[in-house]
Amino acid sequence: MGHAARFIVSLLILAASVWAQEGVKYVKGRGLKIIPLNMTIGGYVSLYYQKDKNLEKFGAEDAALLVFGKIKDRIGYFFEIELDDFYQVVNGKERVKRKIDIERLYLDFEINEYVNLRLGKFITPVGLWNPIYINILKWTTSDPLTAEYFFPQFTTGVQLYGNLPGDWRYFLFFQRNKGIDENYNNFVSKWIIGTEVEKDINENLSLGFNLGKFKLKNKPETLTFWGLNAKYQTHLLEVSGEFMYAWEKEDYLGGSLSYRLSYYLQGVYRVMPKNYAVLRYGFFRDKSDHSRYRILTLGWNFRPSYNFVIKAEYQLRERSEFNKFLASVSWLF
Repeated sequence: MGHAARFIVSLLILAASVWAQEGVKYVKGRGLKIIPLNMTIGGYVSLYYQKDKNLEKFGAEDAALLVFGKIKDRIGYFFEIELDDFYQVVNGKERVKRKIDIERLYLDFEINEYVNLRLGKFITPVGLWNPIYINILKWTTSDPLTAEYFFPQFTTGVQLYGNLPGDWRYFLFFQRNKGIDENYNNFVSKWIIGTEVEKDINENLSLGFNLGKFKLKNKPETLTFWGLNAKYQTHLLEVSGEFMYAWEKEDYLGGSLSYRLSYYLQGVYRVMPKNYAVLRYGFFRDKSDHSRYRILTLGWNFRPSYNFVIKAEYQLRERSEFNKFLASVSWLF
């Protein structure tokens, strides 16, 4: 039995031993709260379906266990392990993966309103889409390309964050070490440094700017990225967008420079209670391999409760043979 599996068994034994005691409470969608230990145990599961001209795929996308709480008043912890795509049926053939990945593992030190410290493996705080990360909290099953090709989605290192006067927020992060479960990431980086700064213009509108740089570990390439994002929200409507740009220094091409860029504009409208229509246009271009994508996503999000959501979408692409249908069902427990 692996370390992660032993940890899960230990948590189950712990939960069972305190279940009959006072101070233990389960809240739907927010986990099992063990009040004497100042600990919460929760998780989520996502199932999905994908269909295009050449591929039909369905299975279990995520099954995650979350453990978080407080060690002391100003010291918190967060631990998440996940089975990612552990069961799939691809064009009629079953695929099973039994690897447990460490998705997040960090300590939080609450210093004051202006400066706080996070140490460990955390979601890289860049843009609007990446910090959400968990499927059930997203409007669509798919992600815009701004969240996949410009920066590592996870960082193992140090993060400073806090609020500033005038409704400003900031995040500073850097890593110069081996990542925790580093292959569970979209980029495996040797080092990374970056920042995100956000401003609430009013109760409906917020703006953000980010800037960073990272070096790939197993490839002689360095990327410098920057981006802009904005979100406008009312009780019926949400309009958001992001723009990302990156310079690539490709050492294997004699140190030449290339670039990639992407943006999206998304609208979400509450058609009726618990039902939301989603429309997103996205664009991506990479000069290094001359690739270019334009994707129009038509989606529907049905959320009967906080902890349960059904999503469906159809993607229209420049070449119709690459059009795609996606659907997912997610539970938060």
